[in-house]
Amino acid sequence: MSKADVSASARGESNVDGSATRSARLWQAVEPYVYLCFLGFMAFEPALSPDGRWLPTLVLIAIFLPFYVAGTRWTAADQRPKLYVACSAMAVLAIVGVAFQLNVNSTIFLIYAAASATRDTTGGRAGVVVALALAILACLFFVTDWPLAFRWAPFLPVLLLVPVIVLSQFLQAERERHNTRLRLGEEEIKRLAAIAERERISRDLHDLLGHTLSTITLKSALAARLAATDPERAGREMREVEGISRDTLDQVREAVRGYRASGLAEEISGIRKAMASAGIAFDMDFEPVDLAPEQESALAMVLREGSTNVLRHSGATAARATLGRERTDVVLTLADNGQGGGSEGNGLTGIRLRVQALGGTFSRTTAQGTRLTVRLPTRTPQPAGQTAGQP
Repeated sequence: MSKADVSASARGESNVDGSATRSARLWQAVEPYVYLCFLGFMAFEPALSPDGRWLPTLVLIAIFLPFYVAGTRWTAADQRPKLYVACSAMAVLAIVGVAFQLNVNSTIFLIYAAASATRDTTGGRAGVVVALALAILACLFFVTDWPLAFRWAPFLPVLLLVPVIVLSQFLQAERERHNTRLRLGEEEIKRLAAIAERERISRDLHDLLGHTLSTITLKSALAARLAATDPERAGREMREVEGISRDTLDQVREAVRGYRASGLAEEISGIRKAMASAGIAFDMDFEPVDLAPEQESALAMVLREGSTNVLRHSGATAARATLGRERTDVVLTLADNGQGGGSEGNGLTGIRLRVQALGGTFSRTTAQGTRLTVRLPTRTPQPAGQTAGQP
């Protein structure tokens, strides 16, 4: 898949997510008012009564609506006292409608009060409001002079729906909190991954440029000294500087793309030239070993960083690198006869992290010169044409 395809796919997913978010927000804004259609149940009593008592019903609804609309808007933490007032007012309207027989179906106001009260998911005072209203309605159930069979009619919807509404609202709130935690966790993972990637790139660039810039500096200084006494060799050194610069530019481009995997043979060739330019004798003893690409890249970076430190800080006259197998490990060493001492810099710290990520170990001793030792577990290279996860 090309970069353009990936970008188009990402834009498509972003548009879908944006549309879904806008739809969810629109429904969240409209949903409380959709449920007002259930106020139509209050029309049954005046429609069936002989005297058609519509005025008390319309008055109750007119008083109820402002409190309900306010309850849908007062959801912030600093507006909770107002929310409780609105819910209490709706509960009182339900009690008044039943107690004074204005409309027996006014108990539906208590359902709205419960739905609004549970918008405060802390639950304490919201639960008190609903429980108090239910207690008062229970008292009205016993004091009314209606036949027992009819007393249940206005209370059944409340007794059945209020517990369901309260429970569903709290479960919804808990689900939203859980989704928020998941979203924050995903954002934190992405942030940490971005930081790790930046650190990886900075380590790669440090390992890459530290060695090559040291080589360029040495060769440029040598060419400057030879310019008067041996112009031909000085020109040859500067042409080598040009070649190193071009190679480094290509490597930097590959490193930024994240595709660089420098081979040992290429690395050793560059180290030989750099050591020779600095007047340091370099010897090596490499046994044939099978290495996975990421292992070879890691060992090449060890050689690069180690040789850069030899050139810059050691004051050594000789260095030796060895590569071989010890039992189940592949072992690389780089030692010099320099002054030793010193502490690990960013480059060696990056090497240590890289080796540990491959399941290996990295050690450094500075008693007699400096000696770097890397151990990596033996790993069978993947056959050509086979990708990770492919049988």
